[in-house]
Amino acid sequence: MNTNTISGTIFNTQKFSIHDGIGIRTLIFMKGCPLRCLWCSNPESQNPGIQIMDVKSNCIKCGKCAVLCDARAIDSNTLNIDRKLCRICGRCAASCFANAKKITGRTVSINDAMDIIEKDMIFYQNSGGGVTVGGGEPVMQAGFVSALLKECKGVNINTAVETCGFGTWKSLHSILEYTDQVFYDLKAMDPSLHMKLTGVDNHVILDNAAKAARLGKKMTFRIPLVPNCNDSRSNITETGSFIQELSQINRNISVELLAYHDLGKDKYRWLDMNYALHGTGKPDAASLQECKNILLAMELNVI
Repeated sequence: MNTNTISGTIFNTQKFSIHDGIGIRTLIFMKGCPLRCLWCSNPESQNPGIQIMDVKSNCIKCGKCAVLCDARAIDSNTLNIDRKLCRICGRCAASCFANAKKITGRTVSINDAMDIIEKDMIFYQNSGGGVTVGGGEPVMQAGFVSALLKECKGVNINTAVETCGFGTWKSLHSILEYTDQVFYDLKAMDPSLHMKLTGVDNHVILDNAAKAARLGKKMTFRIPLVPNCNDSRSNITETGSFIQELSQINRNISVELLAYHDLGKDKYRWLDMNYALHGTGKPDAASLQECKNILLAMELNVI
């Protein structure tokens, strides 16, 4: 099979990362996600298609974007985008030297992605690093992601994937087949709460988590700690119990608590989206430590 005929849509790449797997890594962010987490810091990852961001603070009011827009989707006075009229042709972004209108998302082939990844081979070799594919949700583009990871394994590049676990097991398994380390998000254990926080319940997610654990791979469950959302001690205890049970199957399991932050809230404005958690503060050190202590008391490997 000619892998270069397989394409995927990404919204970002990040080099020299040290937080998503061992060693120095290149991160590939896939576009599209089936969840709508209230705290999502990458709202541009949710829509699977190409989008236009409107960074109004960069705008110098030259009006060129409105003149060039054949769809008349940009108001000539405010320069705001009418998302219903916009055809996402990209002419406004291409002409905006102030970087106020800019495209998020691009289609790449396997070869394109490998060109990005292989430029840093020396760093992977010296640090034991490699590539981590996240998103968005990689399972939404399972064909591309599995083919990409297979190519990486073919040239001895360590691979990792970050997933919310929502999708068919067949799709997820096709990715994990070529994955050395799995970062698996667990938002909430109660199905109704999970639905409230993310837009979907967690039955498929928990079922896939158990199946993934049985593969015996190095696996880190990540728990985002979001005040007044999922930071109750009962949720942490229930999540820990679930992970504890899987740890009996797979001794390569660890847990990581991720403190909520609002660094992505400006992006919601740029995409004309609503940010639901305005005013929510970061969890304090005492709260983080208390949650960590709950997990440690279960003899889990908390990193």
